[in-house]
Amino acid sequence: MASPVGHALVGLASAAVVARITGAPRGPELWVGAVIASGLPDLDLVLEWLGLRGPRYHRNWSHSLILIGLLGAVGVAAVMLVPLPVDRRVALAWWAALIAHPILDVVTTGPTLGERGYGIGIFWPIHGRRWISQRPIIDQTTEWGSCRSVREVWDGLLPEIVLLTPACALVIGLTLAL
Repeated sequence: MASPVGHALVGLASAAVVARITGAPRGPELWVGAVIASGLPDLDLVLEWLGLRGPRYHRNWSHSLILIGLLGAVGVAAVMLVPLPVDRRVALAWWAALIAHPILDVVTTGPTLGERGYGIGIFWPIHGRRWISQRPIIDQTTEWGSCRSVREVWDGLLPEIVLLTPACALVIGLTLAL
């Protein structure tokens, strides 16, 4: 399961690709917005802070591609009706960063976590199946909330940083250079 660092990296790369395709301006608002958007689905963790614990709360409705798609459609409609100070192409890049979140969670959640119920509900509410990858790109099971030292956090982040940073840096670099 990906950490906020992994989500930010992949969100930045996704936003960079969409910004390149659409010709969106590449200012701080693009990059900061992409990092924020890439972490939004994990706001469902607020439910844990309210006492609702377990895999059925996290990574379900907030990770649904259907819900994210509907919210994107509502967002597009709102942007068409209400003038916003944000370029529409930048908003589309943010949406790409948002969509990247549940996809990254699927490809980083393997059978070990799947057996514990931590799959991703990408088609919720239409289908209740929680999706995992049989061969996750990062096979880690770090429980971030149980890390008790900087070393434990670092050990959990290192595989993600080693794999995702070069790939995302290459994608971002190519979109900026072309």
